[in-house]
Amino acid sequence: MTGGFRLAGHLGLSSLHKPFLAHSARSVGPLDQIDALADHGFSGVQDLFLKLRPSVEREAMAARMAARGVSLASFGGDPLHWNTPLWSSGDNAAQLESVRASAQLALSFGGAGAVCVAGTDPDRSVTTQIRAMAENLRRVADHASEARLTLLVEPIAPQRIPGMLLHRLEAAEEVVREVAMPSVRLMFDIGHIAMMGHDVPQALAACRDIIGLVQATDVNGRERVAPGSGTLDWSAIGRAITHIAYDGMIELEFEPQAISAQDEADMLGGVAAAMGDWRRGP
Repeated sequence: MTGGFRLAGHLGLSSLHKPFLAHSARSVGPLDQIDALADHGFSGVQDLFLKLRPSVEREAMAARMAARGVSLASFGGDPLHWNTPLWSSGDNAAQLESVRASAQLALSFGGAGAVCVAGTDPDRSVTTQIRAMAENLRRVADHASEARLTLLVEPIAPQRIPGMLLHRLEAAEEVVREVAMPSVRLMFDIGHIAMMGHDVPQALAACRDIIGLVQATDVNGRERVAPGSGTLDWSAIGRAITHIAYDGMIELEFEPQAISAQDEADMLGGVAAAMGDWRRGP
């Protein structure tokens, strides 16, 4: 794979206590994790739980990231409501409040993406809900843009997480293209899109003009695993990413099964082998 990709590691996916480098850092705390990611050559940080952290901790994180030269790639836009129909509902006040809070965070970190997903409302048609989600995102797109906030629309594979509104790549594409605003982009999660049955390189080419952020994970059945340890062809994926001239961050969004620092070092070595010279910056 062609090198030069900028990678981001997470501060926890299912739990705050299970960050990407839980055993390699001094602790699982966010400041120690930021240091560990920077020490290992990562360019960015993902934090799904950022909105739930105390403000003093968020301020300390922003300062530490600035000092270590790493960026906030993305955070959870609605960590307490991610599987509800918030974004497809008529509750415009709640949507605006969500974006205002996300915009304030994005400004304090120098810009970032907020992940936007939605659960399905069983009492309304899927078509109606998809149209409503696009309308709601368009309504707040200018506010996001002013704060260097990108609203990242993510499709979720139903075999991984059932009950989500955008369970097909085509539905997420429809929302982003319908909004047609630069502050609303597609979260291209390689694992979810592969689980949906798509050829990942072909999907990358088809979505090249609307991708806001790429997440990298391999697939082993329904499990999300490290690149190179599943069934996907990372040489082909890397060529496709290079071909579409994507120059954004690539988030590694899987939970390592490590029980020691050595396990994490071995995992990072496997990722490096699968993705090429991934430590080198832009």
